[in-house]
Amino acid sequence: MVDVVQQWNPDDWESFALSLLQARHGSLNVQKVPATHQGDFGIDFYCTADLVIYQCFAVEEPIDIIARAARQKNKITTDLKKVVEGAVEVSKLFLGLPVKKWILLVPMHDSKDVNLHCAKKTNDARALKLSHLDTDFEVCVHDQESFPGAALSAAMSALTSVSLNVQAPTQKELDEWKAGSPSLLANATKKLSKRTAPGDVQNAVVSGVELFLKGNALVDALRSTAPDLHEKVVAAISGRAQRLGYVGPQGGPAPNNIMNTELNTLIDAIKGAAPTLSHANAEDIALGTLSDWIMRCPLDFSSNGS
Repeated sequence: MVDVVQQWNPDDWESFALSLLQARHGSLNVQKVPATHQGDFGIDFYCTADLVIYQCFAVEEPIDIIARAARQKNKITTDLKKVVEGAVEVSKLFLGLPVKKWILLVPMHDSKDVNLHCAKKTNDARALKLSHLDTDFEVCVHDQESFPGAALSAAMSALTSVSLNVQAPTQKELDEWKAGSPSLLANATKKLSKRTAPGDVQNAVVSGVELFLKGNALVDALRSTAPDLHEKVVAAISGRAQRLGYVGPQGGPAPNNIMNTELNTLIDAIKGAAPTLSHANAEDIALGTLSDWIMRCPLDFSSNGS
């Protein structure tokens, strides 16, 4: 499977996190600590009803597991220190009640090293025996999988921009797909030979397969992370495919003109149906769809197109 990762800027992740926390604790029970005036005490959001603190953190993706874990551990160390040192202010926020949990809320948690770091910081904090921290105070890390699907869908629907980062398929993934799809490859080879120089046809076919897999991965990711967007994108693609099958391609007769016209029309259709989806994602999905149409139906070119 092609790797797909949601790209977050700090503001979008914080807004997304707020929606998740309101679903967890109730919309009236989650409060924000602005960082713009003399710091945030190592707190982005807190809930006095459940005596819990949340700090939001999203690394810039794509990044490997080791680097992601290192940055998350550094964030825990840095911001937990603020909570420890800000005893007076934190106690006021919680009306004198001791805090039970401090949670780093991240898009993706995939390293046990972060859990071990949380355990160490939990023991360190308990050893200080601070009055504003509960005797069973605990440091934790939560990610999107810590929340039910309905909360994730609602939070995703509220975003003003959705941008997924797609890693190119590996050579192994390409080889496995090609081995299982000989008829589709033959179809693509036949069609692309009408618009590509003989020596470049196979490269064009390989590029088409890569685009197809990336586009499919994006659509699958939308199905699980943003079902509303997925439904709109699929409907837009289906509508374009139906029109293409009935009236034929636009922009002819030259194959390159047809492909560019159909690509741009498809991007516009996807963005029109799902305006919060990034243009880059819409283009990747459109390119993948175009590749699918070439390998299957209904997109073809006249053999004498120029």
